[in-house]
Amino acid sequence: MSDTTNRAGVRRFRVELADTDATGGIHHTAALRWAEQTEQQLLSALGLVDAIAFPRRRIDVEFERALRYGDEFDVRIEIEAVGRTSVTYRWVGRLGDIVYFHGRSVAVHVRDGRPAPVPDALARAAAPSASPSTGSDAEQGVT
Repeated sequence: MSDTTNRAGVRRFRVELADTDATGGIHHTAALRWAEQTEQQLLSALGLVDAIAFPRRRIDVEFERALRYGDEFDVRIEIEAVGRTSVTYRWVGRLGDIVYFHGRSVAVHVRDGRPAPVPDALARAAAPSASPSTGSDAEQGVT
């Protein structure tokens, strides 16, 4: 399952064996990969094929419940803000009302090894006239 609007994208995932650690739960890096894959889908839908030019400056993630091998869930990522050279995302991994993890990341657009203005398509996607968010973080169980 995947769904994308101008400001947000949703993608369905299944926990694979390679996503788990010795405890049988997900390895902490899996949540970061899933968020990034959902981000890539969103940027692709916006026509930004050079989306690999957005290295992370900051990543925060909180784990609320354990995911285990075979579990299915959705990751929803939303553009929170766009600065001159950076974009801030909020994302959540959940199934229905159950939140497994949520986070926030800041990515910087880089060209020729230096920060560069974000592409116009990304700035337009975050503009107030773009598609509105579907619910606040509080409504989604994310604080």
